[in-house]
Amino acid sequence: MSDKMMTTFKLALLAGVSLAAAAPAFAQDSGAGGTEVEAITVIGSQIKGAKVDTSLPVTVVSENEIIATGAVSGDELFRSIPQAGDVQFQEARTTGNLNDARGDVASLNLRSLGTGNTLMLLNGRRSVLHPGTQTENFVPVTTPNTNAIPVSGVKRVEVLRDGAAAIYGTDAVAGVVNTVLDTRFQGLRVELQGGGSEGTDYQEGLFTVKAGTKLESGARLTFFGSYTGRTRLNATERDYSASEDHRPGVVGTPWEGSTAFDNRSTSSPWGSFSVVGLTSSSTALQVKQSGVNLTASGVFHIEPVANAITQTGGCNSTLFGAGDICIRNGVTTGTAQRPLRYDENPDRTLRGSVERINLFSTIEHDLTDDIQFYGEVGYYHSLFKGSREQSAPLSSAPISIAANAYWNPFGPTGSPNRLANLTNVPTGGLALNMTSYRPVDTGPRSYTVTDDSIRLLGGLRGNWRGWDWDSALLYSEARTRDRTYNAVSNTLFQRAVSLSTPDAYNPFNGGTQGTFSLGDATPNSRAAIEPFLINVDRISETSLALADFKVSNPDVFTLPAGPVGAAAGVEFRRETFVDDRDKRLDGTVKYTNPISGLVYGTDVMGASGSPDVKGQRDVTSAYIELAIPVVSPDMAIPLVEEISVQLAARDEYYSDFGNVLKPKAAVLWKVGAGFALRGSISQSFRAPNLPQFYSDGTTVANTRTDWAACRINTPPAPPPATPPTCTSSSTLEVRSGNEDLTPDEADNTSFGFVYTPTFIPPEYGRLMVTADYWQIRQTDVIGVLGAANQIAYDYLLRLRGSSNPNVVRNPPTSAGPVGTIDYVNDVYTNLQPRTVEGLDVTVEYDLDDTSLGDFNLKFNVAQLLAYDQEPGEVEKILIAAIADGTLIGPTVASAGSRVKIDGYPEFRATASLTWRKDGWGAGLFVNHVGSVYDTGPAQVNGRYYELEAWTTANVYGQYAFKDGPLDGSTVRVGVRNIEDKDPPLASNNFGYLGSLHNATGRYWYASLSKRF
Repeated sequence: MSDKMMTTFKLALLAGVSLAAAAPAFAQDSGAGGTEVEAITVIGSQIKGAKVDTSLPVTVVSENEIIATGAVSGDELFRSIPQAGDVQFQEARTTGNLNDARGDVASLNLRSLGTGNTLMLLNGRRSVLHPGTQTENFVPVTTPNTNAIPVSGVKRVEVLRDGAAAIYGTDAVAGVVNTVLDTRFQGLRVELQGGGSEGTDYQEGLFTVKAGTKLESGARLTFFGSYTGRTRLNATERDYSASEDHRPGVVGTPWEGSTAFDNRSTSSPWGSFSVVGLTSSSTALQVKQSGVNLTASGVFHIEPVANAITQTGGCNSTLFGAGDICIRNGVTTGTAQRPLRYDENPDRTLRGSVERINLFSTIEHDLTDDIQFYGEVGYYHSLFKGSREQSAPLSSAPISIAANAYWNPFGPTGSPNRLANLTNVPTGGLALNMTSYRPVDTGPRSYTVTDDSIRLLGGLRGNWRGWDWDSALLYSEARTRDRTYNAVSNTLFQRAVSLSTPDAYNPFNGGTQGTFSLGDATPNSRAAIEPFLINVDRISETSLALADFKVSNPDVFTLPAGPVGAAAGVEFRRETFVDDRDKRLDGTVKYTNPISGLVYGTDVMGASGSPDVKGQRDVTSAYIELAIPVVSPDMAIPLVEEISVQLAARDEYYSDFGNVLKPKAAVLWKVGAGFALRGSISQSFRAPNLPQFYSDGTTVANTRTDWAACRINTPPAPPPATPPTCTSSSTLEVRSGNEDLTPDEADNTSFGFVYTPTFIPPEYGRLMVTADYWQIRQTDVIGVLGAANQIAYDYLLRLRGSSNPNVVRNPPTSAGPVGTIDYVNDVYTNLQPRTVEGLDVTVEYDLDDTSLGDFNLKFNVAQLLAYDQEPGEVEKILIAAIADGTLIGPTVASAGSRVKIDGYPEFRATASLTWRKDGWGAGLFVNHVGSVYDTGPAQVNGRYYELEAWTTANVYGQYAFKDGPLDGSTVRVGVRNIEDKDPPLASNNFGYLGSLHNATGRYWYASLSKRF
């Protein structure tokens, strides 16, 4: 933690302790505690007095609804909003490794438009971005961290489901989420809560303090503090995630036996190796033992005898080790070797342990009758601990074994481990390359992620001649330190396996007999392992500095239909981003393969090299907003009770892009009898984030199919013969930033109605129904063509006599005219337009002051009608070539409709029911996530594997004591996912989509609170 953060923490803590010490004063000032009356200004307009049932589609999640969700973290809270979309920054994501945002972080993604398209506000002003980045659709994205929100102090959450660029900033493409804290709370309230997941060791505890007082000077102080501690949830504690092999879960379905549900890794203790310089075409140089070919395909692997004898030919070499392992020709990717694949899930946590502190304090002080000072101090800290499997060497940084290495079975004459009766192995031995291997005996990697963020705000507001004015300075910064323990250095590991002495590391001793895919029962000594283990750090920082001045007047002048309201303001903000990678990742310490002499940019096994990134951006903006009445009830126009118009425009100047002006217009037509129509059109603008703009490039390895090498080097038989199946292999991809990127822009449209029936007598409650259609059309969306498309395009061009320069190949060999892929160059670029549209429906019914108590019922439904990505020029060419039969095998998945594909369900919905009667209370919250298609498994009969819809229910009951020694105390007992429903089975590593579903299962909790 920096000194600045520590100072802030001490100040916030001091404020909290001071407030707690003043508990008797609170009781004296405010009795049993309560909340002062506050004029609510909902987001969507800077003119005070905007209401939820005006021209703006706003969802408001109240405090009682938040209680009904049972949410402890910001992630759990925002997942309860159907329009919030899928959450890509989450723990069930296993890709990315060290290059991913990890720890106590969760993202915000309205409309599933993509992380980074939603603006998050706290008390009406921007939140700093989380320092961690990760890739979505192959480009780096950033997000505010919803877990940094102090849930214990939240009064309501406002979601503006409309483009809000003209009001809040041109980057509010999908909408705005504003979290409003209870800054008017009076009294002191403490709460202790404990809970746990049924059938697991996962437990969670929460302690919160909420305090507020009004001093003699008139200043109002509030303080929210919470501490959350939870234990880890291991993958082995859930049946569906205990193993990466999910094939038993699809028995009896058309996908029975599909290997797409088996995610075990070919990188295992049962290593595959190749002789340096030897290929499958080097028949005269193949290594043989007693005349039996050991390297007919250029590769051999270690195999347990128990598995080898089940195959034709059995072992190809004599037995070694304890007499239970041998060498077989070929790689470990075949069907017979599938039992040898390593199961990584027993080493993984589904949810890591967390210690989280949220502190927030506010002050309001009237300096004069017309001027008020206000301020905020916020602090967030978390310590996250998780674990995952040991890494394996990447093909982009291969490990070689010296010819004279002590454990080399093709070592020099006289070596104790050289196999007998070898042919084509010189007396000095042969050097080997690791084709696939995992040093499981080192143990899994553990990692800790420490997050700290601060928020300091000070401002003045007041009224001058009917104009409300507000000006503030805001500074916020966030820092993340991700440290991985027990990682492996490529350089040091290469050295350990190449030692010519008995203390060398032995990669030829296999794994566990019997349970081949689990662990390593023949580990190396710690003395051989410790020298190549390292810790790896990633330190990232972001900051936000903001100054603004805004004015508002609901009655500037009067038209025949009524007063015209206006608001205007200026804002300056500076955003910075620093991503400091470990010296073994950023190229400072490189890995040099002593056998090949090649130099690689990463010295961390299993992690792609990533350079440090540093960027800064200044944005200056000005906006104006008008609220114009066109028709008023006094005009007595049939079917037109009222018409009002909102007009707004915002001009922003980006220091790295220049100027942009975006408008908005909204109309509200109140027809009468509680029925109103509303609609809006607006434009948005989103600049490339700082990593996209300033990154020098990231090198990653992914499994790809080289169609050209497969089909051209080995021409298929002419039609109607079916082309042979092409295998996939690890392929190097270089993705880099692009200073020629242009911002993506969007046109937002929405229209709908609000109906609040007036025929219902007040004693029968209040009903409100809203429905809104919305559409967002984005152009110049930032992405990449994708390595799979680049490789398919190279294949097509080679069939036509040319090639794709972005697919860089090694020189051809005797295997054929097409050399192997060295790397694929994929620069961030602006893609073709995409159109997303949907429908939101809400129904809310309030019934108060009945003999049975007060009731609130609310339904919120979000339907995704379209999510269409138009293909680019290259994609159009590929689609046409696939359609006419020129290309057989490649697919283009980056274009077309995404509705119900992976993380884009067509329907999401929630329902909540809360009840209060005297001291009693109860609530029900139902969350529905619609079905989606899993595109991982191949289609069967023309359709994808479908994940069924998932509906869960949370309930709670409570009692608030009003007399006796427990006066002011509330006891609450609840359960989330009361039916203990497992998430629908998916084909990924953990067996479920963490972006939509969760693995907590039935979760019981109880809390005790006391108000003074």
